[in-house]
Amino acid sequence: MYRVAGTANSGNTVTVTNPGTQTGTVGTAISGLQIQATDSAAGQTLSYSATGLPTGLSISSSGLISGTPTASQSFHVTVTAMDSTGALGSTSFTWTISGGAPSGGTCQVSYVKNEWGGGFTANVTVTNTGTSTVNGWTVTWSFPGDQKVTNAWNANVTQSGSAVTATNMSYNPAIAPGGNVQFGFQGTWAGNDTSPSAFTLNGSACS
Repeated sequence: MYRVAGTANSGNTVTVTNPGTQTGTVGTAISGLQIQATDSAAGQTLSYSATGLPTGLSISSSGLISGTPTASQSFHVTVTAMDSTGALGSTSFTWTISGGAPSGGTCQVSYVKNEWGGGFTANVTVTNTGTSTVNGWTVTWSFPGDQKVTNAWNANVTQSGSAVTATNMSYNPAIAPGGNVQFGFQGTWAGNDTSPSAFTLNGSACS
């Protein structure tokens, strides 16, 4: 990590304070990282930008980095501050995102169906039994039979062959520790409506 102070034709010097190495976890929102900077000229308003931020994070013009990481890897981040005269300063640091969601825990899925000849509905309850909030969820399973999903509620549900994927809606992305989210769907079947027995949440197997 390093710090760079910059100048422009104004002669002002902008110095950005390096926040040090940062860490995070896929699916867990960061609390917010405020970047600090100083200007050699009094009364200047600084505007911030950044490159190399972890996927899912963004920086405000006031220097606050926030969001929920969606990819695990080490990112080389450079933050730049500019004053009203065009004077620039920047600093770089490493931000390592690890793991997958739910962080530090597991999940449990309940599948309850109501079946009739050639059709059925199913209600799915996904419980976060871990210690960290899940922010954005994808639930997957495979049908043992010949079921076909026709419509769904409280989730975006797609099917390819026997494989089914359900993702959160804009209004229900978070599952708090000990909390749950419920969604359902309607479908058809011809010869076999056996309930699925294995589910994953964001790639992690559920009980």
